[in-house]
Amino acid sequence: NSLTAKVGMPEEGLIFDYSIDVMSNKWVGWMTTIPEFKLKPTTPFSDIIVPTLDSVRYMNVLEKLVTHEFHVLCVGPTGTGKTLSVLDKLMSGMPDKYTPVKVGFSAQTSANQTQDLLDAKLDKRRKGIYGPPAGKRYTIFVDDVNMPQREQYGAQPPIEILRFWMGHGGWYDRKAMEFRKIIDIAFVGAMGPPGGGRQPVTNRFLRYFNFLAFPELEDVSIKTIYQLVLKTFVEAYLPEGVLACVHPMVDATIDLYNELRKEMLPMPAKPHYTFNLRDIASVMQGVLAANPKTTNEPADLIRLWVHENLRVFRDRLVNVDDRAWFDGQLKG
Repeated sequence: NSLTAKVGMPEEGLIFDYSIDVMSNKWVGWMTTIPEFKLKPTTPFSDIIVPTLDSVRYMNVLEKLVTHEFHVLCVGPTGTGKTLSVLDKLMSGMPDKYTPVKVGFSAQTSANQTQDLLDAKLDKRRKGIYGPPAGKRYTIFVDDVNMPQREQYGAQPPIEILRFWMGHGGWYDRKAMEFRKIIDIAFVGAMGPPGGGRQPVTNRFLRYFNFLAFPELEDVSIKTIYQLVLKTFVEAYLPEGVLACVHPMVDATIDLYNELRKEMLPMPAKPHYTFNLRDIASVMQGVLAANPKTTNEPADLIRLWVHENLRVFRDRLVNVDDRAWFDGQLKG
């Protein structure tokens, strides 16, 4: 309240659209808090991270939580950029004393593997106490937290060993049978909703975390990202005349994706009709593979775009009616 009295409220948009600049006591847009983003045409597609309003403010909150020694869990559907954004932040956007350690969970991960992996990274500080090298803090990033298979009675052993550390500040050395206190580490986890191999996770584990929810990207954000990526590539490698079809192509991809999600719902006969943002990325990655020698006019790039949509979407459709519907959408 005292802050609001000093600074007032922002005049446009929501309060969440702004950050407070402590030095000048003014509201500033989130995008002005980061350097201007320039994309190099040579960047591999899988490494491209285009900052959006959402990712900038989430990563700011993540940094504040981690530097104040809280555990963070990033939750949200597939393809919203949880893993890429968090890894980018932990690798290059944190103060020097924070060292990231990446742990990936799969269906076959065991509690012993998890414990051994983390123990191997820790130094002995003094008798019975272990941690990162002196003066450092480990930020342990666990991807796909809810992937491990459940055992007979419903528990997920790798999660239980992490929960044991969070509740008791350490775990037992399995050989010496002595308790190891582990200090100066914090966990950041990422997970998608249950289903497709992912499990629901016990509340006894979740209670230790602050949650960051990554919602589905809005169409505006998706457009911003792919228009920038495609424009950078076309300007660098293809004739100038092709540039005109970049914006309509991105709009058409998003419209087609939205129609598919609305009309082609998963059913018992077609459970794999689950489309997510990675499919749009796959189409765009295919378009970026355009050969500069043979792509001389918009029609060439559009032909490639149609081919990529057929590859990514149409090849998954199981019957003639669905494929005919898709062909109609693509032509429209």
